[in-house]
Amino acid sequence: MKSFKKNLALIYGTKILAIITGFLTVLLVIPKLTSNPTIYGIYTICTSLGLFFSYADLGFLAACQKYAAEYFVQKNLRKEMKVIGFSLFILSLFVGVIVIFLFIIAYSPSLLIKSGSTVDLKIASQLILILVLFSPTIIIQKLNVLVYSIRIEDYIYQGIEIVFNLIKIGIIGLFVTSKTYDIIGYYLSIQVLSLISSLIAVYIIVRRYKYEILFLLKQFRFSKEVYLKTKDLAFSSLLLTIAWILYFELDTIILSKFYGIKVVAIYAVAVVFLNFMRTLYNTLFSPYLAYFYRFTAVHDDLGLNNAFSSLLKWTFPLIIIPPLVLVLYMEPIIFVWVGRVFEKSILISRYFILTISLTALSIPISYYMIAKSYNKIMRFTALTLPIVFYSSIILFDYIGLEEKALATATLTTISLNTLFNIAFIITIGGSGIKHLYFSLIKKIIIPILILLVIVYYIPPIQVLFKGDIEVYFKLGIIIFITTIVPLIVYYLLEKSTRKILTGLFSSK
Repeated sequence: MKSFKKNLALIYGTKILAIITGFLTVLLVIPKLTSNPTIYGIYTICTSLGLFFSYADLGFLAACQKYAAEYFVQKNLRKEMKVIGFSLFILSLFVGVIVIFLFIIAYSPSLLIKSGSTVDLKIASQLILILVLFSPTIIIQKLNVLVYSIRIEDYIYQGIEIVFNLIKIGIIGLFVTSKTYDIIGYYLSIQVLSLISSLIAVYIIVRRYKYEILFLLKQFRFSKEVYLKTKDLAFSSLLLTIAWILYFELDTIILSKFYGIKVVAIYAVAVVFLNFMRTLYNTLFSPYLAYFYRFTAVHDDLGLNNAFSSLLKWTFPLIIIPPLVLVLYMEPIIFVWVGRVFEKSILISRYFILTISLTALSIPISYYMIAKSYNKIMRFTALTLPIVFYSSIILFDYIGLEEKALATATLTTISLNTLFNIAFIITIGGSGIKHLYFSLIKKIIIPILILLVIVYYIPPIQVLFKGDIEVYFKLGIIIFITTIVPLIVYYLLEKSTRKILTGLFSSK
């Protein structure tokens, strides 16, 4: 437990820095790219295709992480490497399938991109070919994620990523200026930097954890033993993966095909907030999945339940307060950041922030499901989510929401999924979990009222023009105060969370 607290503090420290560098990337890079909305829309579509690589393991990566973590607890390094080698082998097979698909799109980008400009289509083709060329990087990155996360030492890998994020920020001025807009050169450069950072992380794995690369490469094959052990959980994860892709990762493709590139650009600005909040919550929760596995490895259900309750208690205000602040201040944020030309992004951004907040409420529950292998529930969720999502799109488009239909459908789907997950955890957890949720809701009321008072009495920001440094600073201060004061009030009033935070940073 002591090492977990120490590692958790280090993970949060480095990931906060990573979020800051990521925010700087958004703050400094995106306004330059949006200076040409059409090309930025194409860039968004092409880079979103890279997300398919993240899901290419067909669920086996999540399943193998569970068993590799259990082997790590048992100090069986060779079995851990065998499981990881198998998962990377499965990943590589389907990365190959995706590469074939991307080659087809690169040859004929008009299949996905609604544009009559040959210049636009040529840029899209080149960006997709770069993505294909660097596709092996995803396999190296997944190796790093697995090895560091099961040891709860993500801070090492994250530290490397911080350095390279700063480099990525620094080089944008070389490619996008008032006279040039070399999106191809910029995208190629950031892919090269991602590959270098991943290889450095692998080198540290070999030296720090005594990983035998030759032995790991020999395990890079199909293993019937590992397959039989992981297939049930992997199949459930696969269905969830497919569901997630269908209702959360095809948005730019759907928009491009039916609404055009300019609508993609409007959504792309909103998606930045969604991705920022998703990164924030992944940072908050990700160390706990491996921590949950440590309890399942020794069949400690009581410890798992206590860990779940503690996680829920101290993260609940972080799920509610920051999204609410962003929703309330979204209009000045958009105007200061990318200008009034993206006014239509305001409502969509608000919908996406609410969507990711509701998603965060489900993350501890999904971790619990995975740790306990509740496969039937996960499969039911996976099968119903796409049906709800696409039915909602058709309905909202029919009633006249048009380009807002996708964002509204996403929010609707996530809302229903969150309600289902909460109902499930209350059902299996009994009155204790039900009481926990009700107590959290009651305790968050005062901080929310304080937040609303701050918003009411602080004068609105007068946005003169996009990129005004003084307005950036003032708006940042206002958002910080509006967020931090209610959070401090909550943690001062809540005894259990005070104890958790004290224990987190205690050296004892």
